[in-house]
This record gives sequence, structure tokens and C-alpha cells, in this order.
Amino acid sequence: MQAFLLIDLSEASIFEQPILTQVRQRFPAISVFDVDTQSDAVLQQYAVRLLQENPDTVVCVKAGEGELNRLMPVLEELLQPQAQRHILLLGEQPRLLRMLQARTGIAYTLLSDEEALRQFLSKLV
Repeated sequence: MQAFLLIDLSEASIFEQPILTQVRQRFPAISVFDVDTQSDAVLQQYAVRLLQENPDTVVCVKAGEGELNRLMPVLEELLQPQAQRHILLLGEQPRLLRMLQARTGIAYTLLSDEEALRQFLSKLV
């Protein structure tokens, strides 16, 4: 894993995400970045660039009530097949799940909660 990107789809912006703290502690040498539905175009472009420059990226998409369309530039890049990229869907996300199922070559895992995410991350070396 070269990088970790958190995409938070909740309406409320949380400044310091516990998920990011855990990833930084466990993997101090990787790039860590997050965007949410309130992120402006510049932050979204940074996320797109992170995905383009780091093919071995774990992307965690945290479910929420936020508008998925607000993050379209990031989602467009995310839906490009990358053999080393892995997408983690944290919580119920039927629309995004349908998008992923419609494309071949995209690895993803459904996770029920943050405890399942912690277990997944603990298996990564």
C-alpha cells in the first residue's frame, strides 16, 4: 500500500477522522488523504492526483447521506480499473456498489463497520 484515501459521504464534516489516525499510526510511511462532500475542487483534484500517482492505494468510502455527485471527479478516477487499487465500502452504499459491480477489474470489499475496517487494515503488511 502506497497511499490511503478516505472518501466520507456523510453530510457533517469531521476534521480529524479516527480512521485516518489509525492508518497514520499503523502505516507512518504512506500518504494519507481524505475528501468529503464539502471538499472544494482543489481538494478533489489532489485526491485524483493521489490516485493517479499511487496505483497501490487503498480507498475507503464511508457511507453517509451526502450527495455522491459532489465528488464526481474523484469517483470517475476511482472507477478506472487499477490492478493494485483496493476499494473498501464502509456501510451501505447501494448506488456506488452498483457502479463497481458494473465494471470489471475493480477490487472492492464490503465492510459493515469501523471494527471490520480495523481488522482489514491489521491484515495488511
